[in-house]
Amino acid sequence: MAKKLSATLEDYLRVVLRFQREKQFARVSDIASSLKVAKSAVTAALQSLGSKGLINYQPYEPVTLTEEGAQQAEEILLRHRIILDFLREVLAIKPKQAESTACKMEHAIDPPALEKFVCFLAFIRTHSGKGKTWLADFQRFTQSGVDGRTCKQCIRDYLRSAREDLAAQK
Repeated sequence: MAKKLSATLEDYLRVVLRFQREKQFARVSDIASSLKVAKSAVTAALQSLGSKGLINYQPYEPVTLTEEGAQQAEEILLRHRIILDFLREVLAIKPKQAESTACKMEHAIDPPALEKFVCFLAFIRTHSGKGKTWLADFQRFTQSGVDGRTCKQCIRDYLRSAREDLAAQK
């Protein structure tokens, strides 16, 4: 059963997985450098992950994931990938910004919402003949507008309407 972790501990688990894939283990200094944090912060996080049974950790020894830790880290990576694909493929967000946004969203999204992201991505990939046309139209619209209207104008109109709806609900 997956243990609920803070966003910070999820980041540590993901970094340990990355190093484990690259060189079969991680060291405190590797993790500190990767996350740009102090070694003392890494040690505290690793102690927490170790107490949860997600990593094998002993001071001054290489760090590895337990089977449960590896499974949870893989799920974290999968969540990240799904969101990243949505941001890049559907919303056409530039790679660097998409990566940064996905890192933030992956910690907050709940399983039903993530499932809808997956469903939508699967839909556009399996219905590519129809999907590519409207998806390309949407991406063109976000960049240069359509029918004399820019995306910013439509956003402004939508926000005005949403504010009016909210005001009417009071």
